Amino acid sequence: MTQHSKAVGIIFLTLLFPFLLVHEVNATETYARRTGKGCIFCHLESNGGQIKTVGFAYIRNGYRYPVSERVLEKAQSLQTPMHKTLRFVIGYLHLLAGIVFFGAIFYIHLFVKPSQLTGGIPKAERLLGLSCMAVLTITGIYLTWVRIDRWEQFFNNTFGLMLFIKILLFALMVLIGLTAVTVVHRKMKAGSQRPPSTQPDAIGADTIGQFDGANDKPAYFIHEDNIYDVTGNPKWKGGRHFGKHSAGTDLTEALSGAPHGTEVFERITCIGPAAGGTGAAKKPPSVQKVFVVMAYTNLVLIFLILVCISVWRWDFPLRLLPEMRSEAIAGQTCVDCHRTKTPGIHADWSGSVHAKVGVDCAKCHRARNTTETLKSHLDHTKIPVATVVSPTHCAGCHPQQVEEYARSKHANTHEIMWKVDHWLNDGMNNSIERTTGCYACHGTIVEVEDGRPAAGTWPNVGVGRINPDGSLGSCSSCHTRHRFSLVEARKPEACDQCHLGPDHPQIEIYNESKHGTIYHAEGDDWQWYPDDRQWKAGRDYRVPTCAACHMSAAAGVPYTHDTTERLSWETQAPRTVRPNEFKPFPAASDWKVERSKMRAVCLQCHSTTWTDDHFRNLDAVVEAYNSIYYDPAREKLDGLYEAGLLSKKNYFDEEIEWQFYELWHHEGRRARMGTAMMAPDYAWWHGFYELKHRYVHFMELVEKRDEEGKAEPFDFFPGRMESTTDTSPHTPAGSIENPRSAGSSGSR
Repeated sequence: MTQHSKAVGIIFLTLLFPFLLVHEVNATETYARRTGKGCIFCHLESNGGQIKTVGFAYIRNGYRYPVSERVLEKAQSLQTPMHKTLRFVIGYLHLLAGIVFFGAIFYIHLFVKPSQLTGGIPKAERLLGLSCMAVLTITGIYLTWVRIDRWEQFFNNTFGLMLFIKILLFALMVLIGLTAVTVVHRKMKAGSQRPPSTQPDAIGADTIGQFDGANDKPAYFIHEDNIYDVTGNPKWKGGRHFGKHSAGTDLTEALSGAPHGTEVFERITCIGPAAGGTGAAKKPPSVQKVFVVMAYTNLVLIFLILVCISVWRWDFPLRLLPEMRSEAIAGQTCVDCHRTKTPGIHADWSGSVHAKVGVDCAKCHRARNTTETLKSHLDHTKIPVATVVSPTHCAGCHPQQVEEYARSKHANTHEIMWKVDHWLNDGMNNSIERTTGCYACHGTIVEVEDGRPAAGTWPNVGVGRINPDGSLGSCSSCHTRHRFSLVEARKPEACDQCHLGPDHPQIEIYNESKHGTIYHAEGDDWQWYPDDRQWKAGRDYRVPTCAACHMSAAAGVPYTHDTTERLSWETQAPRTVRPNEFKPFPAASDWKVERSKMRAVCLQCHSTTWTDDHFRNLDAVVEAYNSIYYDPAREKLDGLYEAGLLSKKNYFDEEIEWQFYELWHHEGRRARMGTAMMAPDYAWWHGFYELKHRYVHFMELVEKRDEEGKAEPFDFFPGRMESTTDTSPHTPAGSIENPRSAGSSGSR
């Protein structure tokens, strides 16, 4: 193998190696089909074209998802008219300098030939090369800053690595260029100072290079074996003719395409034939004049193409065509109106990720059919707006999250409530108490009357809301509108509207636990929205929040919006049961599988011994509560019903029923939940301590009722529902489980 072949092989392998290191670039139609993020997600048009803020952020992130909010914010700041104009101008100059620089290099190699530059590099070429390198360096630094957000983006994707290699190659070119126009040029110039022989018969193709007109030397050139003297000719200054031709060369081939014939040689001196030449001359064809016109026309076209490329690649501060897409016009119309009509809503949305990625009002609120259109909004605009934004609307961008949520206890809690709740089933509270109390968290059945939500069913953001389109839940229960913040949903305060109070005080329990103590002390310094979106224990937070345990990803456990997962006990049920045994809403998976998931969450911060002992304590508390408190009390209560000493007509119409209800619904829950979440004050003082009092008092009432031998319902009960037909259409009254059946695990 020759040295030349080895060199070519090494260069080929060097160029091939980077392609083995990079990841797939995702700005492709294949990626769009795989992820559901079409071209319109990043571009203004469905088939590409100018990019939106999210598309620009996608570029800054190395052509990869997910895009961090920090990158989105920086991308948004670079989308102002000033930055767009600057980016367009600098991008155009970068392209122009690159083409001129490379074009000059190609011209020297293809036409002038480097071997002919024996007297050094002409001054014009030196200035052109230096100026192009300076422009490329300055504009390249700015464009790199625009595209690259941090150092590691050079190495974790195809675009970044190719850009890094290109910068290295350009730096090498600059080094070679500077060396050529300084050290190499001076040596070439010094070597050409020896006065050559001026006798025509001694001048040939091999010696003509010594007569290049530089440094006061004669300026000769050869044309069709004749030598012409242009020394002192004002059109051949320094041996250069309009920067096109050089003395000291054979111009026979170069002048064959000139627009003029040999008649121009009458104006210069022919000093005789070159050594070994005949002096014959040929007249070039006149068709070459047409070619020159075409060449200059192409040059103009190239400049126009550069303008098009700059507009395409770096955007432009003004739209070249008016916006014609109806959805974009509708979205901007909504934003412009609500900016003044509802400034609070507009301010929330403006600070959201939705605003940064171009998800405007119409994207979420636009009605899909006439039956769900909010008629009152048609008085302001013809844009059809949905009466209720449901998870179905969110599924367009978040299908996995909506699917997981739909099968969770959260989404189905309205149905669960109607299956188990004495207050609703027996009509022991009225409609306004239900609307402002129970339904606020559990959700209403939103009814539409005359194109608007019916009173009493709206407003509502309950987690189990049943929407007019049949979907379940409200995403804004946890990600409140109109910011829909992931940071908010990760904090425990997102859960405290519903998970608090004497019956399910999870937020109070969390605040008392060591987890809550550390969160309140240090939480402001945690990374709630890391760039990679992977919220990790130890890196982003020190102790878990509600979302960290029940929803966020852990080692080997994917994140989920199904809060039914990771539970090994139903601690809110009257008698503690396994999730798959919870009759109102049995879990689909085995409790051991779910405990292993929660165990993996714990093991991120705790040892195996610590974690296993914690679950053993929880299991022991559950057994103690069931066997010592709930089962005996339930047995006594059922005995009174069977003996006719308690009225079966309504629940809560006798003191014993109240005491039993609060025994499991208040103190019993607090003891179990306090243990599960490691809050000793709730496990003992608010839990078992109060449970003992309640249990003793309950047994005293049972004993007294046995002695009296008759039922004693209340003569008056305030705030009762006049009709008990207000049952969920998902659970007709006839299918509701009897709350007084022995051993029921469904009472609430």
